Amino acid sequence: MLALMDRATTLWHIPVVGRAKGRVIRRLLERHRPTRAIEIGSLLGYSAILIAGALPPRGRLTCVESNPYLAKFVKSNLEVAGLGRRVKVVGGDALRVLPLLSGRFDFVFIDAVKEDYLDYLRQLEPKLVPGAVVVADNTGVFRRDVAPYLEHVRASAGRWESREHDFGDDAMEVSILRG
Repeated sequence: MLALMDRATTLWHIPVVGRAKGRVIRRLLERHRPTRAIEIGSLLGYSAILIAGALPPRGRLTCVESNPYLAKFVKSNLEVAGLGRRVKVVGGDALRVLPLLSGRFDFVFIDAVKEDYLDYLRQLEPKLVPGAVVVADNTGVFRRDVAPYLEHVRASAGRWESREHDFGDDAMEVSILRG
């Protein structure tokens, strides 16, 4: 399914995580073995398929997508990929949805409204377990828009261990919540 999506999104110039970033995300998931993940911003479901497919058997993913049409599309793509039972797709503005979600998370993928990255993280921080991994996409292309987020995870008095992964034309910030 991801190979098909790679071809289609390249042809139509739709921004998805892609293979290089996908490899980094998959390695993080294999190393940290999270069981409760959340994705903010799903677009077509590419990263949702990647994350859900790499979670351990009992792992679950919650996707928050603001566009109701895209949320249905994501759900459909997850079903086609055979991952529908492992993923809950929630339609709505993440800043309104996140406070309503129960439970704790140990993996977060952020790829939505860039100016809201820090607000997403602040709403999620009380719900994160020590050692939680947070991946923020597009921190190279949208560096100015995500600057408050980057400042927070890089200079938070030892609360976060954070590192940028450079992909030439873009970057991802990978941050781990210390215990």
